[in-house]
Amino acid sequence: MIRSRSRGMLVAGAFVALLALAFFFGGGGMAMAKPLVLCSAFEGRLVDADGRPAAGYRVTRSWTWAWTGKTGSDSTETDAEGRFHLPEVTGRSLTAGLLPHQPLIRQRITAAGPEAETLIWEADKPNYDRDGELRGRPIRAVCRVGVEPDGSGLFHGTCRSEG
Repeated sequence: MIRSRSRGMLVAGAFVALLALAFFFGGGGMAMAKPLVLCSAFEGRLVDADGRPAAGYRVTRSWTWAWTGKTGSDSTETDAEGRFHLPEVTGRSLTAGLLPHQPLIRQRITAAGPEAETLIWEADKPNYDRDGELRGRPIRAVCRVGVEPDGSGLFHGTCRSEG
């Protein structure tokens, strides 16, 4: 009797384990994985070296997620006042949410205009937090084209905190 009960519990446990594996490896587990913020939303204003709005520039953000090796990019165009917005980018990984590791997302933003392309932002994000680039503060920046990027602003590039 005891042996039969143990066998039944063992079979039930194996069935539950198989269901869990099928759920996670079949894609259902990814739905449970917490979204990880790879790039926070970026509100910017692009100006030229004299401080005038740089309208019609193509602003492109690219990123590499070191944990998975995944890369991506998005882009937008500046409006008449030089304003642009890049939305939050999230990723999902069951293992990144479970296994201890040091997050690293390499971010690079360039602005391309009629004469040249300028590196305006380059950063290594060391966490998966929303607004984690600036320790919880949203990114609102004035970025310059036509000047050499340096490390004196928010990160390497030409962006300075706005307001």
